[in-house]
Amino acid sequence: MKYLAFIFLIFLITISNAQNVISKYELQTILKESLQKSRNMVSTANNNWSYDNTNDDYYKNDTIVLNSARSFKMDCCRVINWSFYENERCVIENANYCNEPPTKLISKKEDYVTLEIIELCGETYIEQNNLNGILDRFKIIEFLRNKLRGIGEDEFDYTLKLFRIRK
Repeated sequence: MKYLAFIFLIFLITISNAQNVISKYELQTILKESLQKSRNMVSTANNNWSYDNTNDDYYKNDTIVLNSARSFKMDCCRVINWSFYENERCVIENANYCNEPPTKLISKKEDYVTLEIIELCGETYIEQNNLNGILDRFKIIEFLRNKLRGIGEDEFDYTLKLFRIRK
């Protein structure tokens, strides 16, 4: 009986630790907010979520950290942007901001992706699909609402940490 109680206790601890970092609905709302807020602000605003690709490791790393455009001080030369143009649709852009003039590679059809947000076993996942099928799968391991810096209430400021699921 003690053995059964011990197993049950371990099961409860495991279940309590398997709670969502962010729910599907919350993430959809944030992504929609990043698109809408950007369109309602000044014309120079953008709606990118950026990854510091200085080491050219976006496709190599298992863990990537995306920052909403207005929270991310651009101290890096090369970035990968998830640039949202519709709800749950983005283009993956490769940009270099240290050269004059700053450059961005021309996006190909394969760079346009649809995001599918999935909740499974208490975890939230993002699946990127392009015209060739599934491009990438990520498990959300951390989501932060960063403190506003007093710029305004319309500002969104988030950090999203993702774990790439290899096939």
